[in-house]
Amino acid sequence: FDESDKLYFEELSHETVLDIHDLEQPNGVVVSVGGQTPNNLAMGLHNKGVKILGTSVEAIDTCENRFKFSKLCDALRID
Repeated sequence: FDESDKLYFEELSHETVLDIHDLEQPNGVVVSVGGQTPNNLAMGLHNKGVKILGTSVEAIDTCENRFKFSKLCDALRID
């Protein structure tokens, strides 16, 4: 991720990312950088058919959902 062909200075919203995705037709998108906002967009983008690169949508969802995260910690015996 050291270089890019284009850089967009747009709001990070579900609609904006889908518009750019439709325009650029990339092989996938990275949501693992940029803080909380991209993490919140990951599941919606995935559900619309956008390929998420890097950390899986399921792993992001497990970490973002307190119930799922707590269940994972219990399964791993982490207090």
